[in-house]
Amino acid sequence: MYKGQSFYNGITFKECVTDYALATGCNLKQYRYDRDRIGFRCVGAKGKCQWKVYAASLHNESMWRITKYTNTHVCVPNGECEMFKVPVIARLFLDKIREEPDYYMPLKMEQTIMEKWKISATRGQCQAARRKALAWIASEYDTQFERLRDYGAEILEANQGSVVEIDTVKNDAGHDVFKRFYVCFDVLRKTWKKTCRPLIGVDGCFLKEKIKGQLLVALGRDADNAIYPIAWSVVQVENTDNWSWFVNRLKIDLELGDGDGYIMVSDRQKGLIKAVELELPKIEHRKCVRHIYGNLKKTHPDKKQLKKLLWDLAWSYNTRDYEERLERIHAYDSKVYEDVMKTKPKTWCRAFHKIDSYCEDVENNSVESFNNTINKVREKPFVAMLETVRRLAMVRIGGFRFKREEEVVGSGFKCYPVINCFHTGLRWVSIGFTNKTV
Repeated sequence: MYKGQSFYNGITFKECVTDYALATGCNLKQYRYDRDRIGFRCVGAKGKCQWKVYAASLHNESMWRITKYTNTHVCVPNGECEMFKVPVIARLFLDKIREEPDYYMPLKMEQTIMEKWKISATRGQCQAARRKALAWIASEYDTQFERLRDYGAEILEANQGSVVEIDTVKNDAGHDVFKRFYVCFDVLRKTWKKTCRPLIGVDGCFLKEKIKGQLLVALGRDADNAIYPIAWSVVQVENTDNWSWFVNRLKIDLELGDGDGYIMVSDRQKGLIKAVELELPKIEHRKCVRHIYGNLKKTHPDKKQLKKLLWDLAWSYNTRDYEERLERIHAYDSKVYEDVMKTKPKTWCRAFHKIDSYCEDVENNSVESFNNTINKVREKPFVAMLETVRRLAMVRIGGFRFKREEEVVGSGFKCYPVINCFHTGLRWVSIGFTNKTV
C-alpha cells in the first residue's frame, strides 16, 4: 500500500488491508466505518504502534483513494489480529468450502489459519465462518439465473462469431424464467470443421445440488482421435423438444445440412432418436453398445455370456460374421435373441458402418468420459458450472501438441496446426442459483 493508491470501492480497499494483515501478521483493527471513509490502525504494542491507513471516496472522484498512510510499526506480531473476524474468515475459505465442504470443517480451518498465516482463530469463529460461507454459497444458487444474460453477453464480446442462445418463458408473474441455454464457441466449430473427424457424440447428464436439469454435450474426435468439445447446452428435461432444439442448433452451427457424410453416436434415448430423424435424416446414427448391454443385463441378469456374445456381434467386420454371431446368440437363448433384435443391431454393428467414415467406434465412451470429468462441476451454481466447463475445454485443447507435418512425412498420418484457445474475458469476479428468473 502507498499514499494516493486508488481502489474501485471500499470493499477492494478492505481486501487490500486484509492481504497486508495476512502477509505481516500485524494486529490491525478498523476504527472508521463511514459509508465513504474507512480507516485501519495497528493496536499492537498495547496500542502504541503508529501504523495507520485511511481511505475515502472523494467528492470529485469516482474512485476511493488512500489519503493518509503511516507505515511505521513498533510492535511484534503475536498471532492476534482483531480484524480477523467471522466475515473475513468466511471470505478466505469460501472457494475451499465450495469445492470440498466435507473437508474444510472448523478444526481444519483453525489449523490452516495457524499454519498458513500464523494467526490464531477460535473454534467458534471457524464454525460461524463456515456457516456464513455455506449461506453465501446457497444464495449464489438463488441469484445466478439473473446473471445469465450478462454471461452470454460477455462470451459474445470476448469471442466474436460465437453462438449463445438463451430461451425463456413467462411465469404467472410475467417474469422471464429460464428454459434452456446453448453455447458454441466460434473457434471450436471452425476447428472441428477443418481438422476433426466427421463424428459427433452426444449425450445428456443430470445436474446436481439445488439446480435440477440436464447438461447436453456434443463432442467430436480430432485428428489424434482425442476428445474435442464442440458445444453444450442446459435444459430442464431430456425430451424430444429439447433434443430437437439442440440438434437443430448443431445442424446450423456446424453446417451439417441433412447429415450426409457425418456420423452421430448416442444412446437409445427416444427423444434424441426422433430428433435426429427429423433434423438430420441422412446422418449415420450409431447406437452405443455399452448402453444396450446395460439395458439387456437388467432384463437378463443371470446370463453370464451375454456380454461377450453382444460385443462379438458389435465388432463383426462383415455380414457373414454378423449373421454367424447372431446365430450364436439365438442358440444361447431365444429370449435374449428376441430382445437383441428389438434394439435393431444393424445400427450398432460395425459390419454396417459406412466404409468412408474413418471411425470404427461402436460405443459412446468419449462422451461418458467427458461427463465423468465434469462430475464435480455439475454441483456448482449455474454460471460457475458453465464457466468451469469452458475452462476445462480450453485446458484440454490448449494441452494438445501436434508435430509439424514435415516430421511425419511417410508415416501415413496427417497432422494439423495447433488449435487456438478461447476465453470469455469475464470482468466480474464473484460468480457463484433456485430463483430461475433471468
